Amino acid sequence: MSMPRIRFFHLSRGKFPRARRLAAALVLLPAAALSASLVFPLPREGEEAVALLREAVRIVDENYARTPDFRKMYLAGLEGLRKGAGDDRFVFVKEAGSGVLLKAPEREMRVRLSGDAGDGLGAFERAYRFVMENTAAAKKKGGGLRVMYSALSAMLGALDPFSGFVSPESYRQMRVEHTGRYGGVGVIITRRGGKLTVISPIEDTPAFRAGLASGDVILEIDGAPTADMPITEVVRLMRGPAGAPVDLLVLREGRARPRKITLRRAVIRIRSVKMEMMEGGVGYLRIAAFHARTTRELDDALEELIRRKARGIALDLRDNPGGFLETSVEVSERFLPEGSMVVFTRGRKRGETVHFRSRVNGVWLDKPLVVLINKGSASASEIVAGALQDADRALIVGETSFGKGSVQAIIPAGGAAALRLTTAKYYTPLGRLIHEKGIRPDVEAGSPPLSREERRRRGEARTASLYGAKGEKGERGGDPALDLAAAVLRDAASADVEALRREALRAGREARARPPASPASP
Repeated sequence: MSMPRIRFFHLSRGKFPRARRLAAALVLLPAAALSASLVFPLPREGEEAVALLREAVRIVDENYARTPDFRKMYLAGLEGLRKGAGDDRFVFVKEAGSGVLLKAPEREMRVRLSGDAGDGLGAFERAYRFVMENTAAAKKKGGGLRVMYSALSAMLGALDPFSGFVSPESYRQMRVEHTGRYGGVGVIITRRGGKLTVISPIEDTPAFRAGLASGDVILEIDGAPTADMPITEVVRLMRGPAGAPVDLLVLREGRARPRKITLRRAVIRIRSVKMEMMEGGVGYLRIAAFHARTTRELDDALEELIRRKARGIALDLRDNPGGFLETSVEVSERFLPEGSMVVFTRGRKRGETVHFRSRVNGVWLDKPLVVLINKGSASASEIVAGALQDADRALIVGETSFGKGSVQAIIPAGGAAALRLTTAKYYTPLGRLIHEKGIRPDVEAGSPPLSREERRRRGEARTASLYGAKGEKGERGGDPALDLAAAVLRDAASADVEALRREALRAGREARARPPASPASP
């Protein structure tokens, strides 16, 4: 076997310490490893893939919210390489310490995936070259990039449930989504406890009409298991032309078996704000999501409520999955004095704390305000609820919110791809961490204390549209939280939150004391 050619570099003392370490590492590698990693020439797109890998690691190293576990990332990336190659002949065996044995038919190589970003990166590049040298994927057009996309998806997914690699196609789809109009089923999802979990459906969409609810677990999409599926792949499978069907296997908490449902995709047109007047001069504002047009729509709705002399407002953020941070700040400042703290973010590095304050005096400052939240309220809606609660500006009614309080930045990474990376966490003005804790309401409503039989019966009614049963009509408390908010606002003498809370507790006691209405015939 001919010896590989090695290029030697003259390195002056005190200069290029990383290059010296890399050169030393190369000299110490066995000849077989050098042959596998250096002689094999990558096609142009393979070199583009390696450049993308290096850029992704740099972005993670500089921007991730906490110190990254690079060894965990690289190990996950190896599995991504194997899946991307689509060749079950590859075997990657962990050895003692940070060693990994890469095995292909008739070839093998060892790499050491250390926790250092740079040293581990060099080893991972050699692993990529080894895979490309020993798989047919390298000969297919676009194969080198597809294998790297698979590896990067696995690497970024190992950081946390909200970080991920965004392929060029998904990046284009993401930009379309944030315009508020796209083709899909209208459901916001995340990973919680390793399961693909619904945050909330978007109103007036196929998912909403089918009865999908916060906490539902999606086990399969068109027969493909979602257990190890990257979020970007989930989004790709959910999207499609209007009218095209997509099958979901859904498991709801408390039910023994999952159920298959078929949704027909539609063009999702999101109107963020809905407004109406309720009895007693109470204004109702529903914000379904925080998009680019939300603030403009909210201003129009507030202007109409002021014109109609609303005495108080019920601001409904239930099942609102969030959206733009900037929009959440703009919504909050409509109800706060100028200069009020809305939210702050805190990253890994000192000096990365960023404060967001209201820049104008709100148009609804001295009149009663009740905010409704539930377990489907997430992200930007939690920022608004937390800001108004900490400022004693609104009474928060409902259920503890979802607890999605980490900041994701979309960072371009070259080749029209991007990284969705957790860069910081949200904190309320008084320093409460939102992530995985949520916003607790001042007054709980929407889940009144019931007997086990009553909980079972009402639970079946709530799941009727998803599981095909007919729900009961005419039950007392069709919307207990909104009924409570309306009762409080009708009788409110001022915007004082403590007075609103006392009134809510009184109204709640009276509501519970009333006997339930007899169910009407279906």
